[in-house]
Amino acid sequence: MKKNTVRRRPSKVVNLLFLLVGVLCFVYYFANGFLIRFGQSLLWLWPLIGTALLVRFALVARMIRTGRPSPLPRGFLRVIHVLVAVGLVILFAVEGIIIKGALEPTPAGLDCIIVLGAKVNGTSPSGALRNRIEVAAEYALANPDTLVIASGGQGEDEGISEAECIRRGLVARGVPEERILLESLSTSTRENLRFSLEKLENPDELSIGVVTNNFHVFRAMKIARSLHNGETYAVPVATSLFSLPHYLLREFFATCVGFVTGAW
Repeated sequence: MKKNTVRRRPSKVVNLLFLLVGVLCFVYYFANGFLIRFGQSLLWLWPLIGTALLVRFALVARMIRTGRPSPLPRGFLRVIHVLVAVGLVILFAVEGIIIKGALEPTPAGLDCIIVLGAKVNGTSPSGALRNRIEVAAEYALANPDTLVIASGGQGEDEGISEAECIRRGLVARGVPEERILLESLSTSTRENLRFSLEKLENPDELSIGVVTNNFHVFRAMKIARSLHNGETYAVPVATSLFSLPHYLLREFFATCVGFVTGAW
């Protein structure tokens, strides 16, 4: 004798939340594109996530409206649910590590700080790079014996190297030019740090600070400490609340790749 099984009806409220979040993903994508630029790394993830959420909304809305079960096999749906649950656990765990790294304290009186490069628009710093320059200048002026290395090469769409842009910004804020070294060949965080350290005599005997945005601190410090045997500290730079969600999402994937490939 078969037992009757009662299937729980999908919640309209929960489904509307999927619709809302899906729409917000598209709004965030276009807002980033128009206010900052559409060429940002991995910005396409937002419409991709939004599309997945809207498809889920449409399927469940059909089930609610018609009373029919999902057209997708139940076994397939179970696999999707498990993968999504595991993915969310990994996402929150890695983001927790990234956020914890951003809270590292910065000691005064470091021998040297390395300012990591970021996008240059023509000859002007992007928002992220401008913030790094401001924090580096503030630290340098408060610690007059600290050497500053401006690090970053020149991309095809950049009018000057990131290092030169940093140097100009530091000088404009009152940092003496003789305290600034340029490293203008690097194209990645690892090269930023490796090439910058090579400009110092006996770098392992020096205390080093790495100036970068708070979302990037964890990964940058893992790389820095794999290259530098001396004291190494973060000099975190605040990120605007508008940009932070995208940077945290992007950094999640970069951090996962680093763990998997052993990049540090």
